[in-house]
Amino acid sequence: MDLFIDKLAQKFTGNDQSRSVQSRNNQSGESKEIRELKEKVENYEKLLQEMKLVNLKNMESAEKLRDMVEAATEAAQTASSAPAGLSEEEKNAAQAAAEADREMIRELFDKQSDTIHKENIKVYRNVQAAVGEGLSEQTKSILEAQQGGFKKSGTGFLKVMSVLIFIAVLADIALKVLPMFGLL
Repeated sequence: MDLFIDKLAQKFTGNDQSRSVQSRNNQSGESKEIRELKEKVENYEKLLQEMKLVNLKNMESAEKLRDMVEAATEAAQTASSAPAGLSEEEKNAAQAAAEADREMIRELFDKQSDTIHKENIKVYRNVQAAVGEGLSEQTKSILEAQQGGFKKSGTGFLKVMSVLIFIAVLADIALKVLPMFGLL
């Protein structure tokens, strides 16, 4: 019986050593996951920087467009206050040209607004896809870690061994007690 317990103790000591090796491997795996997460954070920061750049370009374009609108408005005002030496037809032609310029500027402003909106949607979708992809990868890794934890737990082995030890102890007690009653 003592020999059996000694062998069992040696086995558990060996399992403790293998568990320490496994924990070191798990730590290296965790550090790998941390590195991957840091890379993803860096990628997200790059995407945010791109979004900021696109936003700045859009603001610059909007300022240029406002300047063009102001210039066209001034041109229209100067055309309407044309010198008296111009004929009525020339004044009407200048006003029509100014109105055409205003209309063209409005169309350009609308197109720019649409373009800005489309670019913002593209950037938003790119970020959304990156976050969604990262989330699905994290979910998979968490599920795998949980399933691996359940498989690696040695509770089944411990239960079987404790039942076997219990049976061995009962048999030992029975062998020692039965002769006292004269049954063996």
